[in-house]
Amino acid sequence: MTGRTGRTAVLHAPDLRIETRHTGGTVRCALVGALHQDNQHAFALALHRGLRARPARLCVDLRAVELFTSSALDTLLRARQAAGVLGVALALGSPAPCVRRVLEITRCAPYLPVEEAGVRTVVRPRPHALRSGPPGTPRADRGPVGPRGVVAVRRRRG
Repeated sequence: MTGRTGRTAVLHAPDLRIETRHTGGTVRCALVGALHQDNQHAFALALHRGLRARPARLCVDLRAVELFTSSALDTLLRARQAAGVLGVALALGSPAPCVRRVLEITRCAPYLPVEEAGVRTVVRPRPHALRSGPPGTPRADRGPVGPRGVVAVRRRRG
């Protein structure tokens, strides 16, 4: 893959097809299939090749992804870090619901901006997902058995 405009490369891996297209100052990596540990290397290689061209923008199109695991998220976060060092803007293009869910659960959405139909947005976590500490810590407004400030009252019979 060279830096020429209009150049397209296709990479096949187990359960995954990656098409990388150079158009002007943008490199677009479109993924179809499942992103998991067995094809993580191919995904990382495609992103590395896209960044090696030093485009102004790298768009990772995830609309046709059927499975998105933690290893795929790790690859994306590493690519984001490399893009930042190179001064390349990295964005996710129309992520599938499974990708959005992983971004929401892991709270990585603010670090990976989303572009849908040319509009750049950030996936916001659901209000109940907002916590002040790491996963597994109780919320500040709840005690170990229920909401704080609520006193259990026993009524006497009789």
